[in-house]
Amino acid sequence: MNLFSFKSTAVFAFALLFMNTNASAQAKKADDSELKKEITPLTNSLSYISKLQPLSFRYSPEQISKLNLPAGQQYGFLSEDVQKVIPGIVKSENKMIPRGKNAFRTVEMKNVDLESLIPMLVGSIQEQQAEIEKLKSELQSLKSMAAADSNAP
Repeated sequence: MNLFSFKSTAVFAFALLFMNTNASAQAKKADDSELKKEITPLTNSLSYISKLQPLSFRYSPEQISKLNLPAGQQYGFLSEDVQKVIPGIVKSENKMIPRGKNAFRTVEMKNVDLESLIPMLVGSIQEQQAEIEKLKSELQSLKSMAAADSNAP
């Protein structure tokens, strides 16, 4: 057996070993229902969402660089207002900011987790749509009654 043939055989054997090892190490799929417990549907989402006040704002210029905040027009909510309505989506974060030469201080910042707001927004839309369908049905009934009354002798 020459050296080339030995190297080729070794590479081929290693590749087969790698493919077999890789094929047997398959990932297990984790379903959401296995991961999440105490699952309950959201109700009355619209009543919560209706209490929120969407705002446009700019961060204070002196705080932008200290706290690494974005400049320009922003859209969102005051975390204090959201915390009164939906406390679970307001998260606190401590940031260190300079307070002079070689000195820092900790500032607690509260942020609204906007991603957590999405299910409530979807629930609100569904509640509104159900109300719209109910009103459409009532309107159709009233139109039918009015048409029947106008056709009566």
